[in-house]
Amino acid sequence: MNLLGLVRPRLISLVVVMLCLLGIASYLTMARQEDPSFPHRAGLITVVYPGATAEAVERLVLEPLSDELSQVEELEYFTATARTGVALISLNLEDAIYDTDSAWDRVRQAMTRAELEFPGGVAQISLDDRMIDIPAVVLAVRGDASLVHLGLEAERLKRAMLDIPGLSRIDLEGKADEQVTIALRDAQMSRLGISPAYLASILAQRNQVIPGGFVVSGDKRMGLLPNSEFVSIDALRGTQIPLPEGGEIPLEAIADIWRGPLEPAQPKAWFDGEQAVIVSLTAVRGQLDAIRFGEQVRERLEQLRPEFAPLHIEEMFFQPDQVKERLDGLEWNLLGSVLIIVLVVFVGMGWRMGILVATMLPMVALISLGIYDLGGGILHQIAVIGMVISLGILIDNAIVMVENVQDRLNRGESRAQAVRHAIAELAGPLGASTATTLAAFTPLLLAKGGTADFTRGIPVMIMLTLTVSYLLAIGVAPLLAGRFLKPTQTRSSRVMENIGNGLARLSTGSPVWMILLGAVMVCLSLALLPQLKLQFFPNADRPLVVVELYMPEGTDQQRTEQVAAELESRIRQRPQVTQVHRFAGSAGPSFYYNLTRAPQAPNRARIVIHTEDLAATNGIIHWVREHVANSMPELDVVASTLGQGPPRAAPVEVRLYHPDDNVRIAAAEQVFALLKGSVGAVDVRHDIDLGVPMLRVDVDDALAARYGLTRADVAQALNTRSLGLTVEQYRQERDPLPLVLRSPEGTRQSLERLMSASVFNDEGESIPLTALARIQPGWQPAGIRQRNGVRVYTVTAGLEDGYSFSQVLDQMYSGLAETPLPAGVRLELGGDSEGSGDANSAIFTTAPVGMLLLLFFLLLQFNSFRRVGIILLTVPLAAVGVFPGLVFSGSPFGFQSVLGIIALVGIVVNNAIVLIDVVDQRLAEGMDIKEAVYEAIVRRTRPILLTTATTIAGLLPLAFSSSTLWPPMAWAIISGLLASTVLTLLVIPAVCRLVLKAPASSSLAIESHAQTSNE
Repeated sequence: MNLLGLVRPRLISLVVVMLCLLGIASYLTMARQEDPSFPHRAGLITVVYPGATAEAVERLVLEPLSDELSQVEELEYFTATARTGVALISLNLEDAIYDTDSAWDRVRQAMTRAELEFPGGVAQISLDDRMIDIPAVVLAVRGDASLVHLGLEAERLKRAMLDIPGLSRIDLEGKADEQVTIALRDAQMSRLGISPAYLASILAQRNQVIPGGFVVSGDKRMGLLPNSEFVSIDALRGTQIPLPEGGEIPLEAIADIWRGPLEPAQPKAWFDGEQAVIVSLTAVRGQLDAIRFGEQVRERLEQLRPEFAPLHIEEMFFQPDQVKERLDGLEWNLLGSVLIIVLVVFVGMGWRMGILVATMLPMVALISLGIYDLGGGILHQIAVIGMVISLGILIDNAIVMVENVQDRLNRGESRAQAVRHAIAELAGPLGASTATTLAAFTPLLLAKGGTADFTRGIPVMIMLTLTVSYLLAIGVAPLLAGRFLKPTQTRSSRVMENIGNGLARLSTGSPVWMILLGAVMVCLSLALLPQLKLQFFPNADRPLVVVELYMPEGTDQQRTEQVAAELESRIRQRPQVTQVHRFAGSAGPSFYYNLTRAPQAPNRARIVIHTEDLAATNGIIHWVREHVANSMPELDVVASTLGQGPPRAAPVEVRLYHPDDNVRIAAAEQVFALLKGSVGAVDVRHDIDLGVPMLRVDVDDALAARYGLTRADVAQALNTRSLGLTVEQYRQERDPLPLVLRSPEGTRQSLERLMSASVFNDEGESIPLTALARIQPGWQPAGIRQRNGVRVYTVTAGLEDGYSFSQVLDQMYSGLAETPLPAGVRLELGGDSEGSGDANSAIFTTAPVGMLLLLFFLLLQFNSFRRVGIILLTVPLAAVGVFPGLVFSGSPFGFQSVLGIIALVGIVVNNAIVLIDVVDQRLAEGMDIKEAVYEAIVRRTRPILLTTATTIAGLLPLAFSSSTLWPPMAWAIISGLLASTVLTLLVIPAVCRLVLKAPASSSLAIESHAQTSNE
């Protein structure tokens, strides 16, 4: 039988070439983004109940809504805030939910049922189930002092960009919607006997869209257009108002009329200090190349900018640039890893075998990428990292196969025999080792939740590349090796031979001492556990600082704008600051996947600071905290760089429950004080409701009735004076403008002016407010917070560089041990502690599946519980170097380190499998156990060390990269692999030396051979 009879080289070559071409095409055309997308598991319900206090909103809105939401099984939890006139309910679906549309339908059904129990005054209830959609491009339209004009031009820009391919929607923020204000003069109205209600009815009657029909003149229709609505502001000013005593006067005689911004003020935005309107472009989710999308946006902007001159259209946040920068950096890391691995292979195996092994790398990478794209995969940093991790592992199969063929050629076998025997010998062991590695990553593949969704690209890519590498190792590598390799005089290098002989003498000569050495190393490694810093996910490596500003509840937006502007002006004076953007009245657009959209609030603001480099962010953050603490005591800030991983409220979050408000406040203050005094905790804040001032207007019903008034009339009069009464719409613009009746001062009137206000009855008589009601100051809750329908207070904190959430929580628990919380208080942890626990729980839930598959493949290969037990001993050996490596490199132990340990387990288990397989082969050939172990170590030392060297070499660019996300994982694998490889070559053979025995048939053969020799 010749080589061509064994395989079909032309067919194999064709398939491989076509698959590689598929990979090239996929790389050029596949969807790209920086980070994976999360399912739509977050939503926000908004319920508007005008005039209701926070307590009334809680009782009349939140309670029935919470009862219904609690019955939606798909909801994991929901948090609610009741404020004056509004309820905000944040919803989070269960981690196992991926069909989110049907889940949100269940939520809408619950909202419909709850509406049946709402009071009559509830004006609106809505659900936003796309809270995690992140705009790919955020533009700023600036260059005009008129915010109204900027808003109109931004709307025109939106219309001009709606047809960009891949665009999902465009949102505008910071624009000033308009209203037509009719500011009533009380003195003239009182003198003429005109009430606001009478005036509202007149204006409503004269501003209606009423068809006039048409007439037929000859054979043509002529439309009739009556002037049933106001066609201009001047027409509104000149409309005649009938007087109760006869006669008419124009509206402008009793009111000032102007067109201006909508009241109360809407959120505003400033681009690098200049007021602007924000245009956010959200791309479709899924199969979209973000880089190409960004190019198309820029092409369109270049065409449109001349049309909008002299206005400027600026790029505030441009995510496609970040995608390109991130992927380019990782691809250079990948290329560097490939080059280093090739160099290591050349040094360890020689140029001829090195070329064959190195050829496997691009083939596996391209074929895997093509299949990944066909399966709907998206190229992002997680997928690239998965490929980087797999580089050193996937080459192991090719190394073992090529070396086996070379060894057989050296022993005199023909090319066909060498190929056939190598495939027969290694197909099973390599298949088992590959399958066990796949089993190790199965829990990550099957896990559910935000963390699993974020990191799933790693197990997908590793499992895919390993599968492809195995198929190429048993199909392509032996074919190439049989064709191009030649017999050589030396089987291996002198250095490798000496290392193998030395390790073999230690393992076979002193097996007990080697086992004790391994046990001692494991114990020493575990002793370092208390020194590890726990961290869920690190912060991002972008040179951006995000400063969240919180003014006291009840603060007007104008004051928030002033404070934010003052802080921005001071920040601009700092060195290394290149750009500063500001948002007031809201947190602005969520330009990063880790930032969740926050509801509008007049006391909220955000400042985004661009620095020259990442190193400058730390100094800016410390300066902001110090300056605010010393000079702006009314302001509460949270300053940090962008985060990584699933979104969360803060790294440290403590929730406190108790039915008694005072007890709950005391507990929250105690925890706040403990966190405030904890080393490593920064930006500590709580959401204890301190209340807001208010004026209570107590109407005397008897006096009001004497003047023909009711409580409702007084309330309506007060609302008309301040916020205004919307009576109709001015429909001559693209968007209708509300016609609002109010006092000239509106919400800006003084208390003295309010005390002198009058209330009009149906006859147009003006009655002083003080004659009807008693006005006294008071205090009311600003906001009532619930979680799953139960009142809660939350204390949050950030982390100083170099500290972990576990260190801060340990200090808090130490304080609580000395001074316990009040009796009955329930403490619950959120933040990174909860996220880390959920992520680990998700893996442990699916770990039995991975363990079952691991045992299945091991038993399938060896059919021996004893051998499976020996192989599983490599798992604790894998941890020997991990913990010291993390401690000495200063890397925290987080989810990335867990990923590294999982990958490490797969590698060392593979080493044990191929080692024991050789032992079994030598035992079957008649060797005694000591000789078999010795031979196995000598023969497998070079491929095992080469696998270790290539894996470490491939991870070095990642370990020394500037990324904050992946070095901990790289160091976990590198340090763990260095230690575990040596121990695997010492401890596993030592255990085999003591535990394994020759098969019965082999023993009989040995005895017969010995008897024959004696005779």
